[in-house]
Amino acid sequence: MILYISHWDCVMETPNRSTNSKGVSYDWESTSESGSWSSREDSHSNTFGVTEHSTPVLITQLKTLEKNGTEVYTRYIFKLFQDEIQRTSALIVARRVDEVERRLYFIEMYSQPESNWTVEYYAIQTRMNCSCMMFESFGLPCCHMIVVMKYEHLLTIPSSLVMRRWTRCARPMAQQPNHGQMSRTASCTARYGILSSGYNLMSFYASQGQDSFEDAREVEYEMTSWMRKRWERKKNKDWNPEIGEASNGHFIFGVGDPVVVKTKGNPGRNSSAQHYQNPRKCSHCKCRGHDKRTCPKLSSKHEMDDLHM
Repeated sequence: MILYISHWDCVMETPNRSTNSKGVSYDWESTSESGSWSSREDSHSNTFGVTEHSTPVLITQLKTLEKNGTEVYTRYIFKLFQDEIQRTSALIVARRVDEVERRLYFIEMYSQPESNWTVEYYAIQTRMNCSCMMFESFGLPCCHMIVVMKYEHLLTIPSSLVMRRWTRCARPMAQQPNHGQMSRTASCTARYGILSSGYNLMSFYASQGQDSFEDAREVEYEMTSWMRKRWERKKNKDWNPEIGEASNGHFIFGVGDPVVVKTKGNPGRNSSAQHYQNPRKCSHCKCRGHDKRTCPKLSSKHEMDDLHM
């Protein structure tokens, strides 16, 4: 009985282990599990891409349009475009009407003819308009437009249906490095130092070749002329709210005269101007132009009193 049990254990252990020609045994169970795990990883990588620079997998039947979408759109927008291509399988072209400058396509949902849309296709301008207004609201071709592209045998997405905002070239290749938020109250000295360090590096690269040197000089002359005109326009202003009042229109590294403020009181009237416009009245004769001390009536009265005395 003991021999039978030990023999049965050896038989059950055999499928999970094997030996090669040199007598080294292998565990088939662990090997198969690792192989299935690697295959799952490979399928996952092929579906979603290993890196952001890899090409997405084409999963629809419209391979040409789908591949063109990978070249035009970003990864996120291409996923939305891919979903629109998949929705075309449930759409059919119910009717087409040819006119002078356009073609009208009447699109219906399969088994739901009450759900219908109208697409206008202008062949000369390669332009489309759909009644669903998805392109006007989001900037991405709808599934109804893709049905018309398939019907017209278009191999690429029309340029009129490509919004630059969703394309790969929307972001420039060379971007300005992030130096942090520059304060608007920074002095002229700080701005001068930042610009000097940046243009020194540009001058180094531009001086390495004659063509680069000539291009840099031309750009420098145009930029200097433009900035000088802007500086002259600002120089004619009396004061600058950031640095104070100008000293004869010249600023020395942002240092100017302090801002002149009005004293407390009524800011809408000038006492001297009001006195000039409305001269004071005489308190004796109520006439304007003199006061009680210089009133002619009082002076004549005093002269008469002196004569009587």
